Amino acid sequence: MKFLKSRFFAVCLILAVLLAAATALLAAFGVTGPLRAAVNTVAKPFAYCGARAADAVDGFVSVFRDHKRLTAENEALRAENEALKEQQRDVTLLQEENAWLKTYLNISQQTGGFSMADARVIARSSDAYSTVLTLDKGSVHGVKAKMTVITAKGVFGYVKEVGLDWCHVVSIAETAGAVGVYTDRAGVTGVVEGDPALRAEGICRMTYIESSADLRIGDLVYTAGGSESIYPSGLPVGEITAIEADEYTRTLTAIIQPAADLSAEDGTVRMMILLGYGEES
Repeated sequence: MKFLKSRFFAVCLILAVLLAAATALLAAFGVTGPLRAAVNTVAKPFAYCGARAADAVDGFVSVFRDHKRLTAENEALRAENEALKEQQRDVTLLQEENAWLKTYLNISQQTGGFSMADARVIARSSDAYSTVLTLDKGSVHGVKAKMTVITAKGVFGYVKEVGLDWCHVVSIAETAGAVGVYTDRAGVTGVVEGDPALRAEGICRMTYIESSADLRIGDLVYTAGGSESIYPSGLPVGEITAIEADEYTRTLTAIIQPAADLSAEDGTVRMMILLGYGEES
């Protein structure tokens, strides 16, 4: 590009044009022989430079044209790639939604077909005494205090306070509530309740178990239900991970790993509020 803009190139181009014109005029007037040959000899290097300059210009134009074509093709490929990514995201979201709806139907069957409000965690607050989750459903959605809150894996807790379009929920690991339960293998009954020493670990304990009870690590625990319970019967609560004996009271205490993730705080975490069960009168 610098060469094309230089004075040398301009001079060469002018001389090449003049000499080419002179050669043409001599030929037109029939001048032949040494004079014409001399002019051709002098014009030859300038004609060569002119030809090379023309080739350079053609090459530059060709490169510019190819650049524009490649840029357009790249833009088209980029747009196509983004469209494919968007389609993949849509497929992934649809698969997740279908999986959740399948889980929803299974939960609905387990709970006897109660109506449910699909809710998401929008906030989480903790202090020395309790942890409270805020969900995005409230009284306008039919939510009331004392309603059961579950996840796809099992019981989470219950509704403690209700606003217009939000509610506060506490988990079964909090000391504020207790859940009547039974084990799947031997039908051992007891009460799952929160313990201040265990709450930070997201676990709880099962108490009021007779020392002679057939209890084992790995036993699964389910809600017992009943007229006084805010939880319906048959919901997964968790799994026994340890058993402790109290020789003074002659009872057993089992440590329970909850089925639901009690540390849930992500806005994508979905929960279900069982409408009409355990509600405050």
